[in-house]
Amino acid sequence: APASPPAAPACVPLSAGTHRLPAIDGRIPVVLHVGRGAKAGAPLVLGLPGAGQTARDFATYTGYSEMADRKGFSVAYPTATGSRPFWNISGTQSGKPDDVAYLREVIPAAVKAACADPARVSVTGVSNGGGMAARMACEAADLVAAAAPVAGGYKSLPDCQPSRPVPMLEIHGAIDHVVPYDGDETGAGSVPAFLKQWRRLDGCVGAAQRRTPRRNVVELRWSRCTRGTAVEHDRITDADHGWPGEDDIDGVDGFASTRRTWSFLARYRRN
Repeated sequence: APASPPAAPACVPLSAGTHRLPAIDGRIPVVLHVGRGAKAGAPLVLGLPGAGQTARDFATYTGYSEMADRKGFSVAYPTATGSRPFWNISGTQSGKPDDVAYLREVIPAAVKAACADPARVSVTGVSNGGGMAARMACEAADLVAAAAPVAGGYKSLPDCQPSRPVPMLEIHGAIDHVVPYDGDETGAGSVPAFLKQWRRLDGCVGAAQRRTPRRNVVELRWSRCTRGTAVEHDRITDADHGWPGEDDIDGVDGFASTRRTWSFLARYRRN
């Protein structure tokens, strides 16, 4: 009998630690951290920095690489373009690149390098990066399993029509002066409006389950949603703009956005 063809080689991830991936479209290389103990098929999180921030900045103040080491997953940190990097959330900024198209290239490159499970790719981000994370849920639901924006700017998001329901966690400080919780005087970009939109997109019914796990955290969960999705929101009553739990945010007692976003994102795979 003819010899069987050799088996396809199993994917071999990059070694545990921090790497720079080859540049895509001439942009700043993506920083990829492969967590200790991250086996082939582990999840991948995309972490999007805020305006004026680099991948290194975001990795440093979130501690997401340390979380990846602890939990055995990988995290990719892209950087936006410009001397003061800024994600083109609306897709309409003249002279700015199509960041959805760019991140759609980043995801498979990072999945391949980390040997991650392509069905367990999720996205988080802060401020302008949080808005971009939400836009990826809108426009790249074929690649993104779940999204967890923090202090995101949603005012400039285009009409959102995801190809499938996407689980959504939003974390926001109630006294955010940069991206106000209730939006501007027109109500555009408000967190309640954003949550209402995603409850509609995810087909959620019924009232939220409300918890106060800490004196300064109000947690809302809508879990009766289509295809096993959920919409969740943590309102940090005494937090200003930023990544709650980061050392230099005044008034936030013990709430770690990194732990919270990861515990949410880890629950989901794209189906």
